[in-house]
Amino acid sequence: MTTLLIPSLRLASQPGVSLFDPSADLALPGLTGLLGRGTRNKIDPITVEQWLRQQFQAVGVSAAVLTLSLDFPAARTGHWLRADPVHLRADRDRALLFDASVLALEQSEADQLVASLNQVYAEDGYQFVAATPSRWYVRLPEIMDCVTTPLAEVVGQDIRPYLPSGPTALKWHRFLNEVQMLLYTQAVNDAREERGSLPVNSVWLWGEGRMPEGLSKPVSHLYANDTLARGLALASGVTHADLPVGYSHELATDSFILLDSLVGAAAQGDIQRWRDELAQLETNWFQPLFQAWRQGRLTTLKLVLFGEQDMLTVVLNPTDRWKFWRAPLSLARL
Repeated sequence: MTTLLIPSLRLASQPGVSLFDPSADLALPGLTGLLGRGTRNKIDPITVEQWLRQQFQAVGVSAAVLTLSLDFPAARTGHWLRADPVHLRADRDRALLFDASVLALEQSEADQLVASLNQVYAEDGYQFVAATPSRWYVRLPEIMDCVTTPLAEVVGQDIRPYLPSGPTALKWHRFLNEVQMLLYTQAVNDAREERGSLPVNSVWLWGEGRMPEGLSKPVSHLYANDTLARGLALASGVTHADLPVGYSHELATDSFILLDSLVGAAAQGDIQRWRDELAQLETNWFQPLFQAWRQGRLTTLKLVLFGEQDMLTVVLNPTDRWKFWRAPLSLARL
């Protein structure tokens, strides 16, 4: 069975306001055909990461270790956390977080900032690494006795409810404050602000957990650009590859395909970019997938639609091809 994982397909509505459907005037015959022909089931909402962890039986496994295995295979063993570069924006009594997607950080800038952090914290046993411009790590001198929140769940939000919690929470809050003060003084950030770019004024700590051992192998292949998803596949022995530009009959049928191009635009409230990305998904994925299923080249197809307020699965079985009375279904009517 081919399983499509599609977060942010439906934008969240505000309290007391009907669901906003910015796709209403878009031609989406592939997507609406898939939604209309399949059997729909509403389930309790969870994030893509939580869903993948359930499938791979990896609840509690360290996200930092999973992604580190791809980004930095030569890393020393130890207690690793993600320490991703972020921009915090003061908004009255809140501090809103924006991730690296709005920073356009270059590797040379990331290396300079991480070098400054290491100059200060190396003596205390910390080692910062900028494996990529957007994915940083920190090796801790001892295990972190705290609970953190994945970065994806905090983007655009006030950070205070999501700060590390647990027995040593205050220690990590102080650590983050020190890092913020250090980053504020960096010439790299001064230069970025002079040219109109946002400074890297904090890091986000997350991804604690146990080592990945004995994971399940729910499919034979995974296609995704998301590093955590690829890390789960690597740790479980599932063949994994970057997400192709579009659907091809050469893709393995027993697979998870993570179509997450809508997430960034949805998190930033960029409706036009969200529409553009949806149009690309329609052309490159939904239309050819619907056609392949109708022609019998795909037997069973499953869509998992992740949303903040609800979650839907849509399953298209071979017998559904003959149910012509099932009309196309728009996002607004889901």
